Amino acid sequence: MEVSVISDLLYRLRALFRRKSMEAELDGELRAHFAHQVEKYVQSGLPVEEAERRARLEFGGLDQVKEECRDARGVSLIDTTIQDARYGLRMVAKNPGFTAVAVVTLALGIGADTTIFSVVWRPMRYHDPDRLLMVWERSPDGSRSAVSAPTYLDWRDQNTCFEQLAAVHQESVALSGNPPLLVAGARITPNFFETFRVRPELGRPFSAAEFRPGSERVAVLSHEVWQSRFGGEADIVGKTIRLNGETYVVIGVNPADFEFGERMDVWTPLALPGGGLNRQTRDLLVVGRMKPGTTVAHAREEMGTLAARVAQDSPGTNKRWSALVQNFKEALAGPGVHLMLVLLFTTVSVVLLMACANVGNLLLTRASTRQKEIAVRIALGASRWRITRQLLVETLLLALMGGALGLLFAFGAVRYLATLPVLQAPGLAPIEINRVVLEFAGALCLAATVLSGLVPAWRSTATNLMEQVKASGHTTVGDRAQSRLRHGLVMAELALSLALMVSAGLSLRSFIRLTQVDPGFPSGNLLVAHLSLPAPQYADAGRARAFYSELLERVRAIPAVENAAVSTGLPPMTFELGQPFRVEGRDAASPAASGVANYQVISAGYFRTLGLTMLKGRGFTEDDRQGSTPVLIINHGLAEKFFPASDPLGQRLLVPELIPGRSDPSEPVALEIIGVVNDLKNSGVKEPARPEVYISYLQAPWTSEYLVVRSRSETEPLVAALREAVATVDPDLPLTGASTMDERFSTSLAGGRVVVALMIIFAVMALSMGTVGLYGVIAYSATQRTSEFALRLALGAPCREILRLVVKGAMRLLLIGGVLGMALALAVARVLGSLLFGVGPYDPVTFTTVLLVLVAAVLAASYVPARRATKVDPMVALRHE
Repeated sequence: MEVSVISDLLYRLRALFRRKSMEAELDGELRAHFAHQVEKYVQSGLPVEEAERRARLEFGGLDQVKEECRDARGVSLIDTTIQDARYGLRMVAKNPGFTAVAVVTLALGIGADTTIFSVVWRPMRYHDPDRLLMVWERSPDGSRSAVSAPTYLDWRDQNTCFEQLAAVHQESVALSGNPPLLVAGARITPNFFETFRVRPELGRPFSAAEFRPGSERVAVLSHEVWQSRFGGEADIVGKTIRLNGETYVVIGVNPADFEFGERMDVWTPLALPGGGLNRQTRDLLVVGRMKPGTTVAHAREEMGTLAARVAQDSPGTNKRWSALVQNFKEALAGPGVHLMLVLLFTTVSVVLLMACANVGNLLLTRASTRQKEIAVRIALGASRWRITRQLLVETLLLALMGGALGLLFAFGAVRYLATLPVLQAPGLAPIEINRVVLEFAGALCLAATVLSGLVPAWRSTATNLMEQVKASGHTTVGDRAQSRLRHGLVMAELALSLALMVSAGLSLRSFIRLTQVDPGFPSGNLLVAHLSLPAPQYADAGRARAFYSELLERVRAIPAVENAAVSTGLPPMTFELGQPFRVEGRDAASPAASGVANYQVISAGYFRTLGLTMLKGRGFTEDDRQGSTPVLIINHGLAEKFFPASDPLGQRLLVPELIPGRSDPSEPVALEIIGVVNDLKNSGVKEPARPEVYISYLQAPWTSEYLVVRSRSETEPLVAALREAVATVDPDLPLTGASTMDERFSTSLAGGRVVVALMIIFAVMALSMGTVGLYGVIAYSATQRTSEFALRLALGAPCREILRLVVKGAMRLLLIGGVLGMALALAVARVLGSLLFGVGPYDPVTFTTVLLVLVAAVLAASYVPARRATKVDPMVALRHE
């Protein structure tokens, strides 16, 4: 035991002696080198005081370093962290240029990431939203469809995975008043509010008795309509309103934050009888709340089984139809939106990674000037982890300052994005900087600290103490390893820049192609507005025909109007009424015998108003009315698909007639094809034209129509004249949604316009960061090679040779980074393929343009350091070598 104690004591004494010896040796070496540095500064023309000050800054203050290292033992983690923070603040203040560049770089990355996160991460304003699912019918072509009432009742009664399965029928209703308003109405099943766990803010929900036929008409108002139309009257409950000409009693007002899909203004009961409903009328939106413990996969499996059972029991209407179950948030956003948001968030995350790589490069460059200081700290007892922690604290200070500046940028960007209608999603929380977003920004600061500071800090502590002390001012031990790391970071930045620019370029070219799509008609000088005739007053088909006939006569009499018509749908439509049809005389089992077409009811002159050309046959006339031969017009797409080798004129289609006020279509009616018209981009400019059939409103009047007016001059002054014409025919009927056709197309592209603009902004940011990072590396490398360049120039090398050497180094980095970036860009382009229009994922124009831009940026970044290298005075550079 005594021998062990003595051995341990001797070991400690030897260690102490070695440490004292090293301190003495380091003191001597450092002071000698300090004097040498002072002499060099004096010889270069600096006063003695300034030379000593610069030398002290270079060595960080030997006495202070030694004191801090000696006092580090036995001090608590909190104390050392505070000490590190104080020292870090001094270092940050001592290098304002470095600090400014690092802070701004991190601010751009953190600010962009925070902004997009506030858009992507928006919780749904429902109770336990993860258990809400939308259930659709899936058509044979794979698209989702609303649900028929009988199918909904089967699903509701036979499923075991939903606590509640509710349905809603959306419709426009006329709210009487001065002026009358066309509002969004929703007829709901008894369990709808219970499914969402919502109760009215005022009043009460519907009772079971109010869903029975013949019961008192009651309504629940939305908070917005209560405020805007009724001034927020506290005694609104119990008052009566008129909807579609009928009296309803207001029994409640929904909370302000409750929405379903599109904004709903008035909620009324929907009574579904057990029988007498047709499965061909698919007009219900179905939403369910899963039972606790049920998974989405289980719900999909069960609903698929139920849909297959319905298809087996009703093959005439549901053959090859199935069920589609979607997450409620994804269903409201629409197809492709989720992928686009993921793409945007991935893009800004890459921008943040590039910002961290840039700051990491800056830290590596600065570390080369602090290696003597770090060597002294290690020699005097500081551990490698202790030094690394101190350097990370300095990086954390930079990240916190960058995060604070980035939040200022994010606040401004979020305030702007929150005003864009295309980003306002029903049921989602507003776009704002809230507690969760702030926590995310804080997490980004910590992540940026680790990503940008850990490797430089760890590399800085891997140093040979004596060699660092003895090294000359222009030689830095470990430069080769750090140089490889800096070059690797720059190559990664160039690769990521290339991938982001390719993504932005493909998206831009795709969007440009969308804007250049021919809708099938000249859209200039076209004004459209919506009309919805109240069912009670216009249940009689004769009254509906008389209203539209008189309205069109008055509108056409307006001097500025060239032509006018009505139609149930207009491009780009957000809702299509798909109806099955069958070619008369063909075998029902043949694939060419039947199909589904978009059903449109139009007036005579509709095609002439739009500017369409009849390819075959004729358009509707005033003679195509009730009592005459039932006729229809088909579009070119339907004719090509079902009559490829024969003339469709004179042939007949069996189409179920849709009758307003009835929940089911009539038996199929044979209609003679009298014309074939050009295809229209009714489903949107991005979607191909679909089969369509056009019916004359005089033979099958409809209560909801668009008024289409082609003017001879500006369309804006016409709106007041159109409202006056409608009020003359029916003073209680509102004219809503007045806009030009160009505005409709522009609105349909608004989402893509915002996404493309953001992607271009982030791609430019990425390219700028990559270029700045490359400039820093090339400039630092050129500075390190000053003696070499001076020697070459002294020996007679021309300036262009120095230029070539510097640019060659930059192009080598571009070559490697470009190859990596091209591989990454090809993978990204493949993912983007489903979102592109009119442009292939491997579009050569986009890839070539991006490569040329990247080469130009690299040449620009390397030219300035190269020119500076050619201006070196060999005598000054070689004086102290």
